[in-house]
Amino acid sequence: MSSDVSVPPVLALPEGLVGLPATRTLDVQPVAGGAFVELTDRDEPALGWLAAAADDVRPGMTEALRAGGRVAADEVLLVLLSSPQPAVVTANLAGPIAVAPDGTARQLVLEDPSYGVRAAVARLAPAG
Repeated sequence: MSSDVSVPPVLALPEGLVGLPATRTLDVQPVAGGAFVELTDRDEPALGWLAAAADDVRPGMTEALRAGGRVAADEVLLVLLSSPQPAVVTANLAGPIAVAPDGTARQLVLEDPSYGVRAAVARLAPAG
């Protein structure tokens, strides 16, 4: 079951994204009634990603990273989604984005093999 993704309308990534260090400001647009967000690079609008709440993809991920000191109590954890082939959606669990209430964000690099780069997503939205 999916939850609404609640993050500020603009994310500031002082360190950029892994592999895209110039991507420092992302505009956020809710999608599918808030179950997902579209993240668009403000300086390169052709660059964009669909993201979901990490716990919708891997239940308990946020709490596990909080317990390990990687995510603050007030941060929302997002994972970037991709579709390498039709009808298949994967999530990058190894590079989640932690978002503070003020919109300051940072991409984590998780080296734990249980957090894959192309983790299969079974279902994000409730059947309807």
